[in-house]
Amino acid sequence: MKSMIPTLLLTAFWWPFAVQSQESLNECMLTQMSTADDTVTVGAIRDYCLGTQEQAATDKETLSSGYATESFDIEMSETGEVRTKDKSALSRRQFLEKKEARNPFVLLPHKPNYIILSNNMSSPNQTPFEQDDPNEDFRFQPWETKFQVSLKSPIAYGLFNGRADLFVAYTNRSFWQQFNKEGSAPFRDSNHEPEAWLAFKNDFEFFGIKNSLIRTGFSHQSNGQSGQLSRSWNRVYADFVLEHGNWYYSFKPWLRVAESYDNDDNPDIDEYMGNFELSALYKAGDHNLDVMVRNNLDFGENYGAIQLGWSFPLTDNMRGYVQWFNGYGESLIDYNAHSNSIGFGIQFSDWL
Repeated sequence: MKSMIPTLLLTAFWWPFAVQSQESLNECMLTQMSTADDTVTVGAIRDYCLGTQEQAATDKETLSSGYATESFDIEMSETGEVRTKDKSALSRRQFLEKKEARNPFVLLPHKPNYIILSNNMSSPNQTPFEQDDPNEDFRFQPWETKFQVSLKSPIAYGLFNGRADLFVAYTNRSFWQQFNKEGSAPFRDSNHEPEAWLAFKNDFEFFGIKNSLIRTGFSHQSNGQSGQLSRSWNRVYADFVLEHGNWYYSFKPWLRVAESYDNDDNPDIDEYMGNFELSALYKAGDHNLDVMVRNNLDFGENYGAIQLGWSFPLTDNMRGYVQWFNGYGESLIDYNAHSNSIGFGIQFSDWL
């Protein structure tokens, strides 16, 4: 009798879980049988549902305990899909990124990826090109194609006793005079930005605004040119990501890394690009509205920029995108020249 007590206790403990698992299996099989082709056997459907349950259990265990810096309230759907209960778009994105990050050599979206087929400028800045080559007759058109490709990859999770994650990223933003056939459709400027940062999860809340994430990193930005057209600078930055309902904010101050005078292509770039960037995103259903503001906070010689964007669904994998920019630094070649542009195009990934 004594030898049966552990068995009875073990059975009593596991019985509710076994019943729940069986109910989930039955629901999965009924769902699959109602849509499966006549040639699919019951055994094949059972094997599929059992495999789905095992994979979901593995996913849940990995996602809930494998990444120390993020804890997500996750659930399993009737079909075995693991998903987050948190309504925050930021939490959902972090959850999906960490799920994808289990694959080796994964590349994830970083900043928005888009192509603006017609970016219309009030007037193109030709001064740097004329200074570089006075004998060339530059005839830039006021409309061009602007696109951005931005990807990141996780390097390590759970650093510093599980408090930080390490990422690297690369962003390319290019300005292509593709309609300028007379000028051989040149790329007016291409900006390259590799960066690396540590992301610290945070839960500090103030008046209902939650500081969900703090990023600290290093960024290099250049246009890959030489001579009069060369532009580059290095920065260390902090980025405070906050959320409140359907609003998401980013406050990103930075400090330029000093260079020697002989090697500095643009010693006054921080005067025009400012020393911080303030961004906000509002999610209205499937529509996203975003704003970005930069400023140097010098009221004697004040320079800065503002950018407004609106993205909306076109298909399951593609979104329409409208963007307006006014100020300094839309491209590195124009860091000290005012530009005003508006464009329409397609967005492949957004901030959230």
